[in-house]
Amino acid sequence: MIFGEGHPFAIEIGDQETYPGSPGIYVQFRFWINGTPIGDWDDRIPLVASVEYASEICDTESRRQCATFAPSTPDEVFQATYDAFFSYDYTKEPIIDPNLRDTFHLDGIGMGAVQDKYGLVLVNSSDGRERLIAKDLKQDVFIADVAVPLGSVETVLKEYVEWGRKALLAAGG
Repeated sequence: MIFGEGHPFAIEIGDQETYPGSPGIYVQFRFWINGTPIGDWDDRIPLVASVEYASEICDTESRRQCATFAPSTPDEVFQATYDAFFSYDYTKEPIIDPNLRDTFHLDGIGMGAVQDKYGLVLVNSSDGRERLIAKDLKQDVFIADVAVPLGSVETVLKEYVEWGRKALLAAGG
């Protein structure tokens, strides 16, 4: 099942499975950016956690709109949003809430099928569009830098969240 279009952005869900002794539904998951699949299709992720994280990203849409980025290199944007999360000391004041991860990072939606392999950030650019940047973390190379109409990624995420919540309710979760 695909939410959105592979050009420029989509989410694909594969087989839904349950495992004895593990609650909930597990699914295959990957992003599609400009026709390129991003994620480990052989991995399975818990649907409930993925849907909740996607919902959190949707809830921070206004925060992204307030933090626009002037045209700059993918590396500069990635450093300001992705790398900055991991270098920030969230044990000390002031704590950024919602934090950088909950505002800009899409890779958490894909959980183990995406995280630690790819970094994906979504930012608003000063020209009124969204910019989706993906980095292959193992190769340390950028694999996508795409400008899309404002709100288009959130539209796909909201469709995914709605479907996921219905699937979880149908399964009794």
